[in-house]
Amino acid sequence: MNYREVEILAPEDLGTAGTKTIDINIADPISSIELIWRTTVVTNALMLSPHANCISKVEIVDGSNVITSLSGMQAQALYYYTQGVLPHEEISVDIGDYMSSVIPILFGRKLFDPLLALQPKKFTNPQIKVTWDEDAANTGVVANQLTVRAWVFDQKVIAPRGFLMAKEIKSFTPAANGYEYTDMPTDYIYRLIMLRQTSTDKNPYEVLATFKLSEEHDKRIPFDMTGDEIFRKINSGLPRIVTKIGLGETAAELNTLYQPITFDFYGNVNYDADVIAAADDYSQVTIAGNIVTVAATVAFVPYTLIASGYGPHHCLAVPCGDLRDIDDWYDVTKLGNLRLTTQGAAAVGTTPAAQIVLQQLRS
Repeated sequence: MNYREVEILAPEDLGTAGTKTIDINIADPISSIELIWRTTVVTNALMLSPHANCISKVEIVDGSNVITSLSGMQAQALYYYTQGVLPHEEISVDIGDYMSSVIPILFGRKLFDPLLALQPKKFTNPQIKVTWDEDAANTGVVANQLTVRAWVFDQKVIAPRGFLMAKEIKSFTPAANGYEYTDMPTDYIYRLIMLRQTSTDKNPYEVLATFKLSEEHDKRIPFDMTGDEIFRKINSGLPRIVTKIGLGETAAELNTLYQPITFDFYGNVNYDADVIAAADDYSQVTIAGNIVTVAATVAFVPYTLIASGYGPHHCLAVPCGDLRDIDDWYDVTKLGNLRLTTQGAAAVGTTPAAQIVLQQLRS
């Protein structure tokens, strides 16, 4: 077999909160590492996607050398923007049921990319660090499970040119009509720049008025776009995200849940016709941004909500060339100055926040 799956961490309850450090004791080249996070539903009053705050950071390090540093949401969004599909999720508000999320880290352009892979032998003591909080997505959770697996090259011998490194390089608070200036690193070639623009009542492209990338103090400007243009011209060409949300039978309770889609949201509610007895059995569903609210009823009927849309976890992505062609990516290593200028919209919404994530080619 050319490849094999390696279990780095067997399913383990990590406890309440903290940071788990896991050694990567693998010699063969690694194509991807994936984390599978799972919690048991305790209450249906407020639900976040299981990775929303539960996995606040995933790092792959070798001492002070940082190879990957992303939140669970950033890792999922990056996977969508490079692979065209959101990683597997199971969301439920049925008490006693479970929620599950897959958080993948790819070191190549795709799984089993022979030209790009992480070679553990090139490092001294590679480790995975996972920062978690088990009840951040669902208040009262007392049981969790983390599994970490890797896909590695086995009988297939490869000579990779390097690997993909992804990091959050900056976090800031957008201000209405305000400018934020970021001096971008010029150490490694760029494959993709991703912006996370969050607000409780705005879509990500509504928070961002300007995205401008400037070389050598405006001598050359590769990008000068609005948030809306990024979505319309680049991100809207990707497949729609489809998420299934399971809801159990709950009488006269208000349910609020957060799901990964953040714009052009469409939800279709499927009721169980066998148990609908009266008009009161139908619950009213309200959608605002990525928040879904189900009104209380006298007799709540079990159903599923099938949601579709774009913009996973409030993220927008700008590719720096053909994502499949390594030689087409943006070589910034010869530049003396590279600056990203972002401007907040006239109305940035409630509790706005922003992060800049960079994916680079590292030899």
